[in-house]
Amino acid sequence: MNRIKKIREFKQIRQNALAEAAQISQPFLHDLENGNRNAKPETWARIAEALGCTVEELKGGGGDNERCGGLL
Repeated sequence: MNRIKKIREFKQIRQNALAEAAQISQPFLHDLENGNRNAKPETWARIAEALGCTVEELKGGGGDNERCGGLL
């Protein structure tokens, strides 16, 4: 399970709700969460904003893990 899915589930956000907030399709988000697709930097930024995290936190860097539920 990747960080997008971990954070989304911790925050109790449905996949379709996150996809809508990030302005991407639900199937694309599903593929991202399962490691089957890659995203452009602007897409990562929209997902991070929708989850209240930074792109660095989503991709595995440091940062303020409190915003991401202490999961990172």
